[in-house]
Amino acid sequence: MNTLGSYINNQNWGVTASVVTDANGSRLAISSQSSGSAGALAIVNNTTSLNFEAPIGGTNASLTVDGIPFSSASNTVTGAIPGVTLNLVTASPGNAVQLTVGADTTQASNAINNFVSSYNSLIGLLNQEYTVDPTTNAEGDLASDSSLRSLQSSLLTDATYSVSGNDGYVNLAALGINMNNDGTLTVDSSTLNNALTNDPGAVLNFFQNSSVTGFANKFNADLTNVSDATTGVLSTDLAQNSAEQKTLTDQINNFQDRLNAEQQQLITQFSQVNATLEEYPFLLQEVTSQLGRPTSSSSSNNSGGAPATGTPFSDNSSAPSGI
Repeated sequence: MNTLGSYINNQNWGVTASVVTDANGSRLAISSQSSGSAGALAIVNNTTSLNFEAPIGGTNASLTVDGIPFSSASNTVTGAIPGVTLNLVTASPGNAVQLTVGADTTQASNAINNFVSSYNSLIGLLNQEYTVDPTTNAEGDLASDSSLRSLQSSLLTDATYSVSGNDGYVNLAALGINMNNDGTLTVDSSTLNNALTNDPGAVLNFFQNSSVTGFANKFNADLTNVSDATTGVLSTDLAQNSAEQKTLTDQINNFQDRLNAEQQQLITQFSQVNATLEEYPFLLQEVTSQLGRPTSSSSSNNSGGAPATGTPFSDNSSAPSGI
């Protein structure tokens, strides 16, 4: 029987087989892996020598909340009451159960602390841009950006937002959330937990209310205005930076094209000069050859030619007389 149980489990049929042993002996139990009516199990076309008892289970859990019937495939029911999960332990038909739902102070405290942490991270990044570097004696690269100043101003203003009345919980400080000198926030856990325990409705009303005048409503509206894709100062600034970046990129590309053209022109001139220099030795050799060749003479030879001319010798001396 164990072999049969192992075989069934290895087939991935959506069922689990196990061997149950009691005083009556051993038998094979097969259960569906899906709960509720969708996981109902039945054995049909039994061609074996085994006898199968009628299946048990395969139904949905049924309950009624304020007269409204609900059905669930599992004993964990969600959606019957918004924000509440019901864990059904045992069936108790006809018996009403009184449920009391209280505020989840732990979850609310975690959400507030997560907000403060994110807020402080953003304020810290903004503060870095306005901190003077002692080595360079200069602020951050974005210190002169007016949009960044606008965002910082909006955040600091929202952190001091206040409502009227509300059982005294009119601002963050009343909840134990205090602002430091650098604009960051610090949470006094004791004060916050007391507010959440003693008057959770007032805490909720401070952050968010039906009149859309709560801190979270105001904070969300201001951040939306700052980051609006069309009119937000940050989006406008980013669009302007993108346009300037494109202009600079085009200028760099155009300058690079001119450099490439100038480079090509210089390469052409160099090639011409190089070709001339390569011809120079041959030209020098030819000139040298021309200068070293002997020239023909046109001198006359007077021997055997016309008689030489000259002044005839005249002897003016007279011969001795008497000879």
